[in-house]
Amino acid sequence: MLSIELVPRELEQLLREAEEIAALYPQFTWLNIPDIKNLPVRSHDAAISARDLPFRIIPHVRARDRSVEETIAMCEQLRGAGIRDILIVTGDRFGNNEAPDHATSLTVLRAATDHFGGEVRFWAAFDPYRSELRAELEYVRAKMEAGAAGLFTQPFFDVRFAEICLDQLVGIETFVGLSPVTSEKSRGYWERTNRVVFPKEFVPTLEHCARLAGDLLRMVEEHGQHAYLMPIRVEPKVYIEAVLSHVEAARSVQ
Repeated sequence: MLSIELVPRELEQLLREAEEIAALYPQFTWLNIPDIKNLPVRSHDAAISARDLPFRIIPHVRARDRSVEETIAMCEQLRGAGIRDILIVTGDRFGNNEAPDHATSLTVLRAATDHFGGEVRFWAAFDPYRSELRAELEYVRAKMEAGAAGLFTQPFFDVRFAEICLDQLVGIETFVGLSPVTSEKSRGYWERTNRVVFPKEFVPTLEHCARLAGDLLRMVEEHGQHAYLMPIRVEPKVYIEAVLSHVEAARSVQ
């Protein structure tokens, strides 16, 4: 399965882009909506507005922004709108006025799984750059034990590293993230903020990232897993076309 991630900067723009992608690229069957706290449109509101689009909608929910009970109530609203998949993340900090006992993805996963009893599938995040890989895999096991249905990963920029991670995630339904990094400034952001270690052959251009995404898609397919495209700072259609062209070119020479 393929998902497209669209940031809800403006609701009308999100719906317009999603409708266009659905019409042009039927292979994308999921719509992934991240939750950015400093944007005026939150993911749960965008998901409800997008519920009639021909996608399986999966909004992100930031656990730390509200109590567990408030998050459960919000998930009830999503269920009432027909949303059956929700990605629970702890979320990055915004400012220093946060309560020290904020909710985490684990506490919300446990409570939500118990509350909804399988009527809604709650997904979790996998971040191979967050800490030592073994610690992240242990964190994943805790999330699965808490009731997670599967994982959405941070974007990968190295096929070898992605394959190592997927080998460790056998038996867990996983969407592998793919994203373009097309400038040195963007590369520096990923290195500073997300602690990404790029391979020495990485080049921050759309051409290189599209070719890399094509290689990652083939590897993901071989592992029986899924992928989602995250076209940050690149027009979604431009990134999709570039990636699909490399996929088709690779198939033509096989």
